[in-house]
Amino acid sequence: MNPRPLLVLAALALLALLARRGHGSPTCNNQCCRFVEGFPLRLRRLREDYSQIRDYYEANDDLDTALLDDSVEHSFKSPFACQAMDGVLSFYLRTVLPSALAGVTEDTKTLRPYMESIQLIFDELKRDVTKCRNYFSCQKPFDVRSLNSTYSQMENKGLFKAMGELDILFNYIERYLASKRRRASA
Repeated sequence: MNPRPLLVLAALALLALLARRGHGSPTCNNQCCRFVEGFPLRLRRLREDYSQIRDYYEANDDLDTALLDDSVEHSFKSPFACQAMDGVLSFYLRTVLPSALAGVTEDTKTLRPYMESIQLIFDELKRDVTKCRNYFSCQKPFDVRSLNSTYSQMENKGLFKAMGELDILFNYIERYLASKRRRASA
């Protein structure tokens, strides 16, 4: 893979960040605000890592049922979105990613570092969301049981579905955290 496009993208992102800071964006005075403002860098890393494993999981996902369906998306848009994010991240950290890592074979061992990186970022993200519950004004618990149930019903294909839908989860998290950035700016 040619690193040049990634370097150009990183440089553009840095310029955009510096330009935004110079044009009246709020100064973060607490760790939760800094977490939200710094999330785009984590998200970029998640998407880069996922791009390295996506084809494998999407090629092996032959289910028509969505795991991260509209109900999950609506939960990420609701007043209890931080609880939804915490629940979904827990699901991926306890069930999906350990299964994916345990299923690494000689043929798929090149995918391992990317899965481990996603796992590490999810773990940090979950820890930060937990620390910042008051900042996010969490209101209600999110019931992750239906997500677990659907995953279980998919049997051995659930792993491919869950890993193949990571980009959808990234979008949900991105929109939620972006909404918190706007609130902090207002």
